[in-house]
Amino acid sequence: MKKINILLSGLILMTISSCTKEYSSDDYGGYEMLSQYMLENWEKGAALRTISQSGGYSFFDAANSNWSVTLEPHDKENGGLTESVDWYVSNGGNNETMVKTISKSEMTTGEVGLPNFSVAMSLTEAGSLVGGYNGGDTILHRFVLNLSDGNSYSSNTVTGPLTGSYFRSPYQYPIIITCVLPEGEVEAVAGTYTIAATDSWGDGWSTGEALKVTIDGVSTLIGNTAGWSTNTFTFEVKASAQTMKWEWQSGRYDDEVGFKISHTSPSGKTQDVVSYGAYPNGSGAASGTVGALSGMSICK
Repeated sequence: MKKINILLSGLILMTISSCTKEYSSDDYGGYEMLSQYMLENWEKGAALRTISQSGGYSFFDAANSNWSVTLEPHDKENGGLTESVDWYVSNGGNNETMVKTISKSEMTTGEVGLPNFSVAMSLTEAGSLVGGYNGGDTILHRFVLNLSDGNSYSSNTVTGPLTGSYFRSPYQYPIIITCVLPEGEVEAVAGTYTIAATDSWGDGWSTGEALKVTIDGVSTLIGNTAGWSTNTFTFEVKASAQTMKWEWQSGRYDDEVGFKISHTSPSGKTQDVVSYGAYPNGSGAASGTVGALSGMSICK
C-alpha cells in the first residue's frame, strides 16, 4: 500500500492510504473542499473546529470573569453524522463534571453550511461545578463530539495536525485563573511584602520617591530615605486588614529608580508580585505625583 501527503494551508501534513500523488488546496478549489477530502479519507473522520474563543478568568474579578467559545462540528458527511456534543468542566482535570449535552437540533447552520453552536461559562459557575478554585488553577473545558455511527471523539483521540491551522480542534480549552489585582483599592491580601529597591545614582530614594501603601485608610511611605543603609524593605499586611492600595509617589529623580515586590503568604508561599523600572508613573509625571501600581499579581 502506498501513501500520499496532503498539504493543508502549508501547515497540516497528514499521511493517508491511496495512490502516490501530491495535492494542494488549489486542486480542490480551496480549503473547505480539501478539508472535506481529508476527513473522508482519514480514518478518524471528525473534528470540532474552533470558530472563535473569547474572555478569561480573573481570581480578583470573578463577578466579571466569563469565557465563551463557538464550535463547528466537521464529519465526512458535511455534518450529517453529527448527533450531539457533550460539554465537561474540571479543575485541571480533577472533579470533572458534565455541564450539558448540546444536541444537533440546538445548533445553528454556519456560513459554510455546517452546524455550529456557542457556549459560555462564568468563573463563579465553573467554581460551583468543580468544587472551588484558587488563583493560578486551570479551569479545563472539554468537549466530546458524538456521531450517529456510534463513534465519539475528544481530546484523547485528536492528533497534532487537527489542533492547529484550519481546524483548531483540540477538543479542550484550559483557562488559567489569573491573579492580577485591579488598580486602586482592593481587598487586602495578608502576608509579608518584600520590596527590593534600586537607585542607579546610589544615594537612595531621597527626593520624595516612595511606595505608598494604604491599609484600611492608613497610609505608609516605604523607601523614602536617604543613604541606602538598606535597599530591602518589608511591609506586613495583617489578616484582619480589609482593604489595601499600592501606589508610587514620584520624586525628582524617577529616572533613577526601580523596584521589585514579592509576597510571602501566612502559610509560607512566596511569589513575585510586580517589577518596575524607571519612571513608575511615566516620564511626564511631576514630583509628588501619586499613581496606582498596575499589574500586581498574587495567587492565593
